Amino acid sequence: MSSKPLSGAISRAASTSTASDASSKGKAVHSADYEDWENLKELFARAAERYDADDIPEAIPLLRAVIRECHRFLVDHPDPSVVYANHPVGRHSRSPDAITPTDERLTRDWSDADSAGSQHWIPRKRTTTSTPRHTELPTAFHAIFGISLFLMGNLIAQDPSFALPGEPDAPSTYWLAALDVFETGENLPSRVDGEILDTTEDWRMAIVWGRTLVCLADEKASSASGTDYCYYPSGSPFSMSEPQWPASSPFHAIAQFRPPVTRRMSLYSASAHDIMVLAMDQFSRGIFHMPHPHYSHTHNPSFIHTPGTSSSPSQTSGYFSGSQAPPSHYASPYAQSSTANDPLVMFSRPKELFTIASEVLGVAERLSSGAQRHYWASWADSVFNQMKNEADMDAWRGPILCARGRCWLVMGSAPVEEMEAALEAGDVEVLHSSEAEEAREGLAMAISFFERAKGQLTPALVGAQAAQMEDVSPLLAEALLVLANLTADENKREELYTRAQTEAGEVDLDLGTRGVGDDAMDLS
Repeated sequence: MSSKPLSGAISRAASTSTASDASSKGKAVHSADYEDWENLKELFARAAERYDADDIPEAIPLLRAVIRECHRFLVDHPDPSVVYANHPVGRHSRSPDAITPTDERLTRDWSDADSAGSQHWIPRKRTTTSTPRHTELPTAFHAIFGISLFLMGNLIAQDPSFALPGEPDAPSTYWLAALDVFETGENLPSRVDGEILDTTEDWRMAIVWGRTLVCLADEKASSASGTDYCYYPSGSPFSMSEPQWPASSPFHAIAQFRPPVTRRMSLYSASAHDIMVLAMDQFSRGIFHMPHPHYSHTHNPSFIHTPGTSSSPSQTSGYFSGSQAPPSHYASPYAQSSTANDPLVMFSRPKELFTIASEVLGVAERLSSGAQRHYWASWADSVFNQMKNEADMDAWRGPILCARGRCWLVMGSAPVEEMEAALEAGDVEVLHSSEAEEAREGLAMAISFFERAKGQLTPALVGAQAAQMEDVSPLLAEALLVLANLTADENKREELYTRAQTEAGEVDLDLGTRGVGDDAMDLS
């Protein structure tokens, strides 16, 4: 889809032209309506589909068009949910509904029977030609806007040159804007004024909210572990102050309508671990309200209705496209077509859980604190372990075994740094500590998972799943090497070194200079 027509419409909406100029074009200034909302959802679905297909040249202009159209909506309607949400009329009376007579009772009790023509006359309901509206959550617009910013930030993180002149080239700018949009949606008047009793959670927005925080935590962790000088005294990769966005920028509108005090302000000085705690809160909300295949669709509230879909929430697609294992990149929740016969095909709870846990594990592997690495790897492992109750294990066994092996490798290696200094000084008593024993147990678990994952390698594996399984041998070699360094028995230690070198293949592990001291570790 070309973004030219959309760009023209958005420019007209965002400009400060007079009403006469707008009317001369045949369109009022505040023109975003329900038809525009349906078009926006369709445009977003196409952008997400191209994103999941790794069609970056097509995805980027589509995402830009979505962001510009969302900007137009936000300029026209500070609360865009008024366009599509069926808000109930507020009742100022405290009287119960049952006391207020219905239209039928008023006609029966107070109208002239003769003029009605019959004692049992019932007034004919007025027909309407308006487009039937699906029941959508008030936050549906902010979910689309925030997710689009999230995806755009992911693409900019891959290659900053994707940004056009005048566009931010730092991914954190898009991620922070996405957080502002999510928080604005969370604080919509329609959600906080108490008139709507429906407390349905927007689980998709909560999950992408958490994933956005994970991206920022990853940027914090990478910045803290890097050797490059950081301009900001706190070591934060992004500034606490915001640029002065021009009035025509979507970021200006986001800043204008967000709450006066937002949670993003605390992210500047927060550590990667602190941001991960915030992400876990959002993941807990999202996973709890995520549709479950064992429940009926009435138990799983719908997030958003894209054109052509039914009211079943399962017909909004999952985070990954295709039937193979999830790819390593961030993916969108709206990539699939909505024409599948089985609505459950369009949503995969295991895929949602897998990508959440994988991204958390990726940050855990880069944290500087061993205790924090252990904590988040354990959290990710609990999610991977939960998948055995959610997924077809024949299809998921290999990826889950590999992922859980990575978790246990992180947990088993976490206390090693603290023991290295003692081992290098010749203090072998540290190998008999409870910490060393716990580390060996964790590494043994990692080795077990990796070996079982290698057993799943078959010629039938293709694509991302095959690429993922190829990484098992280097990980297994690392686990064997670390376990060998923590093993006091010389024979067992040498056996582990030999196995590690075999798994490493042509890569030389330099076992002749292990750095622990062979004489010190020779307890025989």
